[in-house]
Amino acid sequence: MGQDRRVVAETRGVGGRRGALAGWLGALVVAGCGQGGVDVGPSEEPLGESVQSVVTQCIYLDPALTPPLPVPVDFERELVITDLAVVDDPCLTTWSTACPLSGAWTFGQLMIDMAGATPPEQFVAEWLHQWEVSTMTPTGVVVPPRAGIRPQVIDPWLVVSGCTPGSPIVGPGASCLLDLKQAPFRLLGIVNRVDEDVSLTAAGGTTHGEARFVFGFVDPLGGNPLQATVILEYKLPTARMGLSYKVHDWAHDWHFLSDPSLGPIGSPQYMQVLYSILHDITSPGVEPGNPNFGSAIGQVRTNEIDFGGGPWKLREHTLQDVGLGPNDSALAVHTLALTPDDGFNLTPALDAHLQGLSLGSGSPVLMDYLHTSPPDDVPSAMLAGESSAPLLWDHSSPGTLLPEERHHFALATCNGCHLDETQTPFVHLSPRSAGVPTTLSPFLSTPTVAAGAGLPMFSLSVPDPAGSGTIFDYNEPWRRMCEVTRILTGVTTPYTRANGAH
Repeated sequence: MGQDRRVVAETRGVGGRRGALAGWLGALVVAGCGQGGVDVGPSEEPLGESVQSVVTQCIYLDPALTPPLPVPVDFERELVITDLAVVDDPCLTTWSTACPLSGAWTFGQLMIDMAGATPPEQFVAEWLHQWEVSTMTPTGVVVPPRAGIRPQVIDPWLVVSGCTPGSPIVGPGASCLLDLKQAPFRLLGIVNRVDEDVSLTAAGGTTHGEARFVFGFVDPLGGNPLQATVILEYKLPTARMGLSYKVHDWAHDWHFLSDPSLGPIGSPQYMQVLYSILHDITSPGVEPGNPNFGSAIGQVRTNEIDFGGGPWKLREHTLQDVGLGPNDSALAVHTLALTPDDGFNLTPALDAHLQGLSLGSGSPVLMDYLHTSPPDDVPSAMLAGESSAPLLWDHSSPGTLLPEERHHFALATCNGCHLDETQTPFVHLSPRSAGVPTTLSPFLSTPTVAAGAGLPMFSLSVPDPAGSGTIFDYNEPWRRMCEVTRILTGVTTPYTRANGAH
Protein backbone atom coordinates (compact mmCIF):
# COMPACT_ATOMS: atom_id res chain seq x y z
CA MET A 1 0.00 0.00 0.00
CA GLY A 2 1.04 3.64 -0.35
CA GLN A 3 2.56 5.90 2.25
CA ASP A 4 -0.66 7.80 2.94
CA ARG A 5 -1.80 5.85 6.00
CA ARG A 6 -4.94 7.46 7.35
CA VAL A 7 -6.59 7.18 10.72
CA VAL A 8 -9.75 8.40 9.01
CA ALA A 9 -9.97 9.18 5.33
CA GLU A 10 -8.97 12.81 4.89
CA THR A 11 -12.07 14.96 4.62
CA ARG A 12 -13.29 18.50 4.83
CA GLY A 13 -16.91 17.37 4.62
CA VAL A 14 -17.66 13.82 5.69
CA GLY A 15 -21.43 13.65 5.25
CA GLY A 16 -21.28 12.23 1.73
CA ARG A 17 -19.74 8.97 2.89
CA ARG A 18 -20.90 8.89 6.45
CA GLY A 19 -22.56 5.49 6.04
CA ALA A 20 -19.30 3.68 5.37
CA LEU A 21 -17.45 5.81 7.91
CA ALA A 22 -20.08 5.20 10.56
CA GLY A 23 -19.92 1.48 10.01
CA TRP A 24 -16.30 1.02 10.93
CA LEU A 25 -16.01 3.95 13.32
CA GLY A 26 -18.86 2.53 15.36
CA ALA A 27 -16.84 -0.57 16.03
CA LEU A 28 -14.04 1.54 17.47
CA VAL A 29 -15.88 3.62 20.01
CA VAL A 30 -15.74 2.33 23.56
CA ALA A 31 -16.25 4.01 26.88
CA GLY A 32 -13.15 6.05 27.57
CA CYS A 33 -10.77 4.77 24.90
CA GLY A 34 -10.51 3.21 21.47
CA GLN A 35 -9.30 -0.14 20.23
CA GLY A 36 -5.67 -0.63 19.36
CA GLY A 37 -6.61 -1.60 15.83
CA VAL A 38 -9.30 -3.12 13.66
CA ASP A 39 -9.28 -6.15 11.40
CA VAL A 40 -9.60 -5.26 7.74
CA GLY A 41 -9.55 -7.23 4.55
CA PRO A 42 -6.24 -8.48 3.17
CA SER A 43 -6.21 -5.78 0.49
CA GLU A 44 -6.45 -2.91 2.97
CA GLU A 45 -3.86 -1.19 5.15
CA PRO A 46 -4.27 -1.96 8.91
CA LEU A 47 -5.36 1.17 10.72
CA GLY A 48 -3.96 2.15 14.10
CA GLU A 49 -6.87 3.69 15.94
CA SER A 50 -8.06 5.61 18.96
CA VAL A 51 -11.27 7.58 19.23
CA GLN A 52 -9.40 10.63 20.42
CA SER A 53 -7.64 10.87 17.07
CA VAL A 54 -10.69 10.77 14.87
CA VAL A 55 -13.96 12.42 14.20
CA THR A 56 -16.03 11.06 17.05
CA GLN A 57 -19.08 9.05 16.15
CA CYS A 58 -21.11 9.94 19.21
CA ILE A 59 -23.96 7.73 20.29
CA TYR A 60 -25.21 10.58 22.49
CA LEU A 61 -25.59 12.81 19.42
CA ASP A 62 -27.31 10.09 17.38
CA PRO A 63 -31.09 10.43 17.86
CA ALA A 64 -31.54 6.84 16.72
CA LEU A 65 -29.54 5.65 19.75
CA THR A 66 -30.09 8.31 22.42
CA PRO A 67 -33.19 10.49 22.84
CA PRO A 68 -32.16 14.09 22.11
CA LEU A 69 -31.95 16.56 24.95
CA PRO A 70 -34.88 19.00 25.11
CA VAL A 71 -32.30 21.74 24.52
CA PRO A 72 -29.19 20.65 22.61
CA VAL A 73 -25.73 21.66 23.79
CA ASP A 74 -24.71 24.90 22.06
CA PHE A 75 -20.92 25.14 21.75
CA GLU A 76 -20.84 28.93 21.53
CA ARG A 77 -23.35 29.55 24.33
CA GLU A 78 -22.04 27.18 26.99
CA LEU A 79 -18.65 25.67 26.09
CA VAL A 80 -16.39 28.28 24.47
CA ILE A 81 -17.89 31.74 24.96
CA THR A 82 -16.20 34.47 22.95
CA ASP A 83 -19.14 36.67 21.93
CA LEU A 84 -18.29 40.36 22.27
CA ALA A 85 -21.48 40.88 24.27
CA VAL A 86 -19.77 38.82 26.99
CA VAL A 87 -16.04 39.50 26.71
CA ASP A 88 -16.55 43.24 26.15
CA ASP A 89 -19.40 43.61 28.63
CA PRO A 90 -19.17 47.26 29.75
CA CYS A 91 -19.76 46.42 33.40
CA LEU A 92 -18.21 43.05 34.13
CA THR A 93 -15.03 43.56 32.08
CA THR A 94 -14.34 47.18 33.05
CA TRP A 95 -14.20 49.20 36.26
CA SER A 96 -17.17 51.40 35.37
CA THR A 97 -18.41 53.29 38.40
CA ALA A 98 -21.96 53.05 37.05
CA CYS A 99 -22.21 49.28 37.57
CA PRO A 100 -22.74 47.38 40.83
CA LEU A 101 -20.77 44.36 39.49
CA SER A 102 -18.04 46.54 38.06
CA GLY A 103 -14.87 44.67 37.12
CA ALA A 104 -16.02 41.21 38.24
CA TRP A 105 -14.48 39.52 35.19
CA THR A 106 -11.34 41.63 34.99
CA PHE A 107 -7.93 40.09 35.58
CA GLY A 108 -7.46 42.47 38.50
CA GLN A 109 -10.59 41.40 40.36
CA LEU A 110 -9.88 37.71 39.80
CA MET A 111 -6.41 38.25 41.29
CA ILE A 112 -7.94 40.06 44.28
CA ASP A 113 -10.16 37.05 44.87
CA MET A 114 -7.24 34.62 44.48
CA ALA A 115 -4.63 36.42 46.58
CA GLY A 116 -5.71 35.22 50.00
CA ALA A 117 -4.06 37.09 52.87
CA THR A 118 -1.39 38.60 50.61
CA PRO A 119 -2.06 42.14 49.37
CA PRO A 120 -3.28 41.51 45.81
CA GLU A 121 -0.90 44.06 44.26
CA GLN A 122 2.00 42.22 45.89
CA PHE A 123 0.55 38.85 44.85
CA VAL A 124 0.48 39.90 41.18
CA ALA A 125 3.88 41.62 41.31
CA GLU A 126 5.54 38.50 42.74
CA TRP A 127 3.99 36.45 39.93
CA LEU A 128 5.25 38.82 37.21
CA HIS A 129 8.69 39.10 38.79
CA GLN A 130 9.30 35.42 38.09
CA TRP A 131 9.94 36.28 34.44
CA GLU A 132 12.65 38.77 35.49
CA VAL A 133 14.78 36.26 37.40
CA SER A 134 15.67 32.59 37.35
CA THR A 135 13.13 30.61 39.30
CA MET A 136 12.82 26.99 40.37
CA THR A 137 9.91 24.55 40.42
CA PRO A 138 9.16 22.48 43.54
CA THR A 139 11.04 19.60 41.90
CA GLY A 140 14.19 21.69 41.40
CA VAL A 141 13.86 22.51 37.69
CA VAL A 142 15.43 25.90 36.96
CA VAL A 143 13.35 28.21 34.76
CA PRO A 144 15.37 30.99 33.08
CA PRO A 145 14.31 34.65 32.97
CA ARG A 146 12.37 36.23 30.12
CA ALA A 147 13.38 39.81 30.81
CA GLY A 148 11.30 41.30 28.01
CA ILE A 149 8.35 41.35 30.36
CA ARG A 150 9.82 44.47 32.00
CA PRO A 151 9.66 46.81 28.94
CA GLN A 152 6.59 45.13 27.47
CA VAL A 153 4.36 44.87 30.55
CA ILE A 154 5.82 45.88 33.91
CA ASP A 155 7.26 49.34 33.17
CA PRO A 156 4.25 50.56 31.14
CA TRP A 157 1.96 49.25 33.88
CA LEU A 158 4.00 51.18 36.44
CA VAL A 159 3.56 54.31 34.33
CA VAL A 160 -0.24 54.05 34.13
CA SER A 161 -0.21 53.31 37.88
CA GLY A 162 1.52 56.66 38.52
CA CYS A 163 4.88 55.04 39.28
CA THR A 164 8.36 55.51 37.87
CA PRO A 165 9.37 52.99 35.17
CA GLY A 166 12.23 50.80 36.30
CA SER A 167 11.03 50.83 39.90
CA PRO A 168 11.20 47.53 41.78
CA ILE A 169 7.88 45.75 42.07
CA VAL A 170 8.89 43.36 44.87
CA GLY A 171 10.92 43.70 48.03
CA PRO A 172 11.52 46.66 50.35
CA GLY A 173 11.99 49.10 47.46
CA ALA A 174 8.58 48.43 45.93
CA SER A 175 6.95 51.55 47.33
CA CYS A 176 4.70 52.30 44.36
CA LEU A 177 2.16 49.55 43.68
CA LEU A 178 0.74 48.28 40.42
CA ASP A 179 -2.83 49.52 40.03
CA LEU A 180 -4.97 46.42 39.45
CA LYS A 181 -7.68 48.54 37.86
CA GLN A 182 -5.11 49.28 35.15
CA ALA A 183 -4.16 45.61 34.71
CA PRO A 184 -3.13 45.17 31.06
CA PHE A 185 -5.23 42.15 30.17
CA ARG A 186 -8.17 41.78 27.79
CA LEU A 187 -10.70 38.99 28.18
CA LEU A 188 -10.65 36.67 25.17
CA GLY A 189 -13.09 34.00 26.22
CA ILE A 190 -14.70 31.98 28.99
CA VAL A 191 -14.36 28.22 28.60
CA ASN A 192 -16.38 25.46 30.23
CA ARG A 193 -14.30 22.26 30.48
CA VAL A 194 -16.82 20.12 32.32
CA ASP A 195 -15.86 17.53 29.68
CA GLU A 196 -12.66 17.00 31.65
CA ASP A 197 -14.66 14.99 34.17
CA VAL A 198 -12.14 12.18 34.40
CA SER A 199 -12.99 9.87 37.25
CA LEU A 200 -9.41 9.35 38.42
CA THR A 201 -6.52 11.78 38.46
CA ALA A 202 -2.86 10.86 38.73
CA ALA A 203 -3.01 11.71 42.42
CA GLY A 204 -5.88 9.31 42.93
CA GLY A 205 -8.60 11.92 43.37
CA THR A 206 -11.52 12.94 41.24
CA THR A 207 -12.25 16.10 39.31
CA HIS A 208 -15.42 17.73 38.05
CA GLY A 209 -13.68 19.54 35.22
CA GLU A 210 -12.69 23.19 35.00
CA ALA A 211 -13.85 26.70 34.20
CA ARG A 212 -11.36 28.96 32.48
CA PHE A 213 -10.87 32.67 31.91
CA VAL A 214 -8.61 33.31 28.92
CA PHE A 215 -6.93 36.73 28.77
CA GLY A 216 -4.57 38.37 26.33
CA PHE A 217 -1.80 40.67 27.54
CA VAL A 218 -2.07 44.18 26.09
CA ASP A 219 0.25 47.17 25.95
CA PRO A 220 -0.67 49.11 29.11
CA LEU A 221 -0.12 52.45 27.36
CA GLY A 222 -1.84 51.88 24.01
CA GLY A 223 -4.03 48.85 24.59
CA ASN A 224 -2.67 46.99 21.59
CA PRO A 225 -2.57 43.20 21.96
CA LEU A 226 0.73 41.50 22.76
CA GLN A 227 1.66 38.04 21.61
CA ALA A 228 1.04 36.64 25.06
CA THR A 229 -1.91 35.00 26.78
CA VAL A 230 -2.74 33.81 30.29
CA ILE A 231 -5.41 31.29 31.29
CA LEU A 232 -6.86 31.10 34.79
CA GLU A 233 -7.98 27.49 35.18
CA TYR A 234 -10.36 26.86 38.08
CA LYS A 235 -11.37 23.43 39.32
CA LEU A 236 -15.15 23.14 39.54
CA PRO A 237 -15.90 23.13 43.29
CA THR A 238 -17.37 20.14 45.10
CA ALA A 239 -20.24 22.21 46.51
CA ARG A 240 -22.45 25.07 45.41
CA MET A 241 -25.01 27.05 47.40
CA GLY A 242 -24.55 24.70 50.33
CA LEU A 243 -25.23 21.58 48.27
CA SER A 244 -22.83 18.81 47.33
CA TYR A 245 -22.05 19.14 43.62
CA LYS A 246 -21.08 16.44 41.16
CA VAL A 247 -20.10 16.83 37.54
CA HIS A 248 -23.71 16.34 36.43
CA ASP A 249 -24.81 19.27 38.59
CA TRP A 250 -22.22 21.60 37.11
CA ALA A 251 -23.00 20.41 33.58
CA HIS A 252 -26.71 21.08 34.20
CA ASP A 253 -26.03 24.61 35.46
CA TRP A 254 -23.76 25.45 32.52
CA HIS A 255 -26.25 23.89 30.10
CA PHE A 256 -28.95 26.36 31.10
CA LEU A 257 -26.93 28.89 29.07
CA SER A 258 -28.05 27.10 25.90
CA ASP A 259 -31.71 27.60 26.72
CA PRO A 260 -33.22 29.98 24.15
CA SER A 261 -35.60 31.31 26.80
CA LEU A 262 -32.67 33.34 28.12
CA GLY A 263 -32.56 35.30 24.90
CA PRO A 264 -29.42 35.91 22.84
CA ILE A 265 -25.90 35.68 24.21
CA GLY A 266 -25.33 38.81 26.24
CA SER A 267 -28.96 39.36 27.21
CA PRO A 268 -29.53 40.38 30.84
CA GLN A 269 -30.96 36.93 31.61
CA TYR A 270 -28.04 35.12 29.96
CA MET A 271 -25.48 37.28 31.72
CA GLN A 272 -27.15 36.79 35.09
CA VAL A 273 -26.89 33.00 34.76
CA LEU A 274 -23.27 33.13 33.56
CA TYR A 275 -22.27 35.56 36.30
CA SER A 276 -23.86 33.38 38.97
CA ILE A 277 -21.98 30.29 37.78
CA LEU A 278 -18.63 32.03 37.61
CA HIS A 279 -19.09 33.83 40.92
CA ASP A 280 -19.55 30.45 42.60
CA ILE A 281 -16.31 29.19 41.03
CA THR A 282 -13.93 32.13 41.42
CA SER A 283 -14.91 33.60 44.80
CA PRO A 284 -12.83 32.97 47.93
CA GLY A 285 -14.15 30.16 50.09
CA VAL A 286 -15.80 28.10 47.36
CA GLU A 287 -13.50 25.15 48.13
CA PRO A 288 -12.89 25.12 51.90
CA GLY A 289 -9.50 23.74 52.83
CA ASN A 290 -7.81 24.99 49.68
CA PRO A 291 -5.04 27.60 49.92
CA ASN A 292 -5.79 31.32 50.09
CA PHE A 293 -9.05 30.97 51.96
CA GLY A 294 -10.51 28.28 49.76
CA SER A 295 -9.64 29.38 46.23
CA ALA A 296 -10.65 26.95 43.48
CA ILE A 297 -7.81 27.98 41.18
CA GLY A 298 -6.04 24.92 39.83
CA GLN A 299 -3.30 26.46 37.74
CA VAL A 300 -2.43 29.55 35.73
CA ARG A 301 -0.87 28.97 32.32
CA THR A 302 0.92 31.42 30.06
CA ASN A 303 1.88 31.22 26.40
CA GLU A 304 4.04 34.02 25.02
CA ILE A 305 6.76 35.01 22.59
CA ASP A 306 7.05 38.72 23.43
CA PHE A 307 8.92 38.42 26.72
CA GLY A 308 12.13 37.00 25.27
CA GLY A 309 11.78 36.37 21.56
CA GLY A 310 11.13 33.08 19.81
CA PRO A 311 10.33 30.33 20.21
CA TRP A 312 7.04 30.60 22.06
CA LYS A 313 7.30 29.65 25.73
CA LEU A 314 4.67 28.03 27.92
CA ARG A 315 4.65 28.10 31.73
CA GLU A 316 2.41 26.96 34.55
CA HIS A 317 1.98 28.50 38.00
CA THR A 318 0.11 27.14 41.01
CA LEU A 319 -0.65 28.33 44.53
CA GLN A 320 2.28 27.24 46.70
CA ASP A 321 3.04 27.75 50.38
CA VAL A 322 6.19 29.89 50.52
CA GLY A 323 6.57 29.64 54.28
CA LEU A 324 3.98 32.21 55.30
CA GLY A 325 1.10 29.81 55.77
CA PRO A 326 -1.43 28.29 53.37
CA ASN A 327 -3.53 31.44 53.08
CA ASP A 328 -0.49 33.46 52.04
CA SER A 329 0.35 31.09 49.18
CA ALA A 330 2.08 32.60 46.16
CA LEU A 331 1.38 31.95 42.51
CA ALA A 332 4.69 30.20 41.84
CA VAL A 333 6.18 28.37 38.87
CA HIS A 334 5.33 24.68 38.65
CA THR A 335 6.27 21.86 36.33
CA LEU A 336 4.10 21.54 33.25
CA ALA A 337 1.45 18.84 33.11
CA LEU A 338 2.47 15.77 31.06
CA THR A 339 5.25 17.74 29.35
CA PRO A 340 8.90 16.65 29.52
CA ASP A 341 11.69 19.17 29.42
CA ASP A 342 12.62 20.03 25.84
CA GLY A 343 16.03 18.47 26.41
CA PHE A 344 14.55 14.99 26.79
CA ASN A 345 13.28 14.95 23.23
CA LEU A 346 15.01 12.32 21.07
CA THR A 347 16.92 10.84 24.00
CA PRO A 348 17.23 7.24 25.25
CA ALA A 349 15.52 8.22 28.52
CA LEU A 350 12.33 9.39 26.82
CA ASP A 351 12.56 6.55 24.29
CA ALA A 352 12.56 4.03 27.12
CA HIS A 353 9.60 5.67 28.84
CA LEU A 354 7.50 5.72 25.66
CA GLN A 355 8.53 2.24 24.59
CA GLY A 356 7.38 0.86 27.92
CA LEU A 357 3.90 2.26 27.25
CA SER A 358 3.66 1.00 23.67
CA LEU A 359 2.03 -1.99 22.04
CA GLY A 360 5.54 -3.16 21.17
CA SER A 361 6.06 -3.77 24.87
CA GLY A 362 2.63 -5.25 25.35
CA SER A 363 1.16 -2.06 26.82
CA PRO A 364 -1.98 -0.39 25.41
CA VAL A 365 -1.45 2.84 27.33
CA LEU A 366 -0.28 5.12 24.53
CA MET A 367 -2.67 3.68 21.98
CA ASP A 368 -5.59 3.81 24.38
CA TYR A 369 -4.45 7.27 25.50
CA LEU A 370 -5.31 6.91 29.16
CA HIS A 371 -3.50 9.98 30.44
CA THR A 372 -5.63 9.99 33.58
CA SER A 373 -4.07 7.10 35.47
CA PRO A 374 -0.64 6.95 37.09
CA PRO A 375 1.11 4.35 34.89
CA ASP A 376 1.71 6.67 31.95
CA ASP A 377 2.43 9.93 33.74
CA VAL A 378 5.68 11.49 32.59
CA PRO A 379 8.26 10.76 35.33
CA SER A 380 8.60 13.78 37.60
CA ALA A 381 12.32 13.97 36.93
CA MET A 382 11.55 14.61 33.25
CA LEU A 383 8.88 17.28 33.65
CA ALA A 384 9.61 20.73 32.28
CA GLY A 385 9.47 24.05 34.08
CA GLU A 386 8.99 25.74 30.72
CA SER A 387 8.34 24.31 27.26
CA SER A 388 9.02 25.65 23.78
CA ALA A 389 6.94 25.73 20.62
CA PRO A 390 7.53 24.72 17.94
CA LEU A 391 9.03 21.44 19.11
CA LEU A 392 8.25 18.11 17.45
CA TRP A 393 8.15 15.37 20.07
CA ASP A 394 9.60 12.20 18.61
CA HIS A 395 11.62 9.11 19.52
CA SER A 396 15.19 8.49 18.41
CA SER A 397 14.69 4.80 17.58
CA PRO A 398 12.73 4.72 14.32
CA GLY A 399 9.98 2.15 14.12
CA THR A 400 9.63 1.49 17.84
CA LEU A 401 6.37 3.41 18.18
CA LEU A 402 3.30 3.43 15.98
CA PRO A 403 2.52 6.88 14.54
CA GLU A 404 -0.64 7.00 16.65
CA GLU A 405 1.34 6.32 19.82
CA ARG A 406 3.83 9.09 19.16
CA HIS A 407 0.98 11.44 18.28
CA HIS A 408 -1.03 10.61 21.39
CA PHE A 409 1.93 11.28 23.64
CA ALA A 410 2.82 14.54 21.89
CA LEU A 411 -0.77 15.76 21.83
CA ALA A 412 -0.92 15.59 25.64
CA THR A 413 2.08 17.91 26.03
CA CYS A 414 1.66 21.68 26.28
CA ASN A 415 3.77 22.45 23.23
CA GLY A 416 2.36 19.60 21.12
CA CYS A 417 -1.22 20.63 21.83
CA HIS A 418 -0.45 24.24 20.92
CA LEU A 419 1.25 23.66 17.58
CA ASP A 420 2.28 20.64 15.54
CA GLU A 421 -0.21 18.03 16.72
CA THR A 422 -3.30 20.21 16.20
CA GLN A 423 -2.19 22.65 13.46
CA THR A 424 -2.59 25.44 16.00
CA PRO A 425 -0.80 28.80 15.59
CA PHE A 426 0.50 28.70 19.20
CA VAL A 427 -2.73 29.84 20.85
CA HIS A 428 -6.25 28.40 20.73
CA LEU A 429 -7.79 31.83 21.44
CA SER A 430 -5.88 34.62 19.76
CA PRO A 431 -5.04 37.98 21.35
CA ARG A 432 -7.43 40.66 20.08
CA SER A 433 -8.01 44.38 19.94
CA ALA A 434 -10.92 45.97 21.76
CA GLY A 435 -14.17 45.43 19.90
CA VAL A 436 -12.70 42.68 17.72
CA PRO A 437 -13.70 39.05 18.36
CA THR A 438 -10.97 36.59 19.20
CA THR A 439 -10.01 34.08 16.54
CA LEU A 440 -10.32 30.45 17.54
CA SER A 441 -7.71 27.97 16.37
CA PRO A 442 -8.75 25.53 13.62
CA PHE A 443 -8.82 22.86 16.33
CA LEU A 444 -11.57 24.73 18.21
CA SER A 445 -13.48 26.15 15.26
CA THR A 446 -14.46 23.12 13.20
CA PRO A 447 -18.20 23.45 12.44
CA THR A 448 -20.53 21.24 14.46
CA VAL A 449 -23.13 20.65 11.74
CA ALA A 450 -24.50 17.13 12.15
CA ALA A 451 -24.13 14.67 9.28
CA GLY A 452 -26.33 12.05 10.90
CA ALA A 453 -25.63 8.76 12.67
CA GLY A 454 -23.80 10.64 15.42
CA LEU A 455 -21.19 12.11 13.07
CA PRO A 456 -20.31 15.72 12.29
CA MET A 457 -20.36 16.96 8.72
CA PHE A 458 -16.87 18.47 8.87
CA SER A 459 -13.46 17.60 10.27
CA LEU A 460 -9.99 19.08 10.66
CA SER A 461 -7.39 16.90 8.96
CA VAL A 462 -3.95 16.99 10.58
CA PRO A 463 -1.10 15.23 8.73
CA ASP A 464 1.28 13.50 11.11
CA PRO A 465 3.99 16.15 11.69
CA ALA A 466 6.53 13.34 12.09
CA GLY A 467 6.03 12.45 8.44
CA SER A 468 4.57 8.96 8.73
CA GLY A 469 1.82 9.71 6.22
CA THR A 470 -0.89 9.13 8.83
CA ILE A 471 -3.64 11.73 8.88
CA PHE A 472 -5.59 12.46 12.05
CA ASP A 473 -9.11 13.84 11.66
CA TYR A 474 -10.62 15.91 14.45
CA ASN A 475 -13.77 17.72 15.33
CA GLU A 476 -12.98 18.87 18.85
CA PRO A 477 -16.11 21.03 19.31
CA TRP A 478 -18.23 18.00 18.37
CA ARG A 479 -16.31 15.81 20.82
CA ARG A 480 -16.89 18.26 23.66
CA MET A 481 -20.59 18.54 22.80
CA CYS A 482 -20.72 14.75 22.83
CA GLU A 483 -19.21 14.52 26.30
CA VAL A 484 -21.43 17.20 27.81
CA THR A 485 -24.50 15.56 26.29
CA ARG A 486 -23.33 12.25 27.75
CA ILE A 487 -23.02 13.81 31.21
CA LEU A 488 -26.46 15.40 30.94
CA THR A 489 -28.00 12.02 30.10
CA GLY A 490 -26.65 10.67 33.40
CA VAL A 491 -23.86 8.48 32.02
CA THR A 492 -20.81 8.79 34.29
CA THR A 493 -18.20 6.96 32.22
CA PRO A 494 -16.37 9.25 29.76
CA TYR A 495 -17.00 8.33 26.14
CA THR A 496 -13.74 9.81 24.89
CA ARG A 497 -10.56 11.05 26.50
CA ALA A 498 -10.18 14.83 26.43
CA ASN A 499 -7.73 15.71 23.67
CA GLY A 500 -4.45 16.95 25.03
CA ALA A 501 -3.89 17.83 28.66
CA HIS A 502 -5.34 21.30 28.50
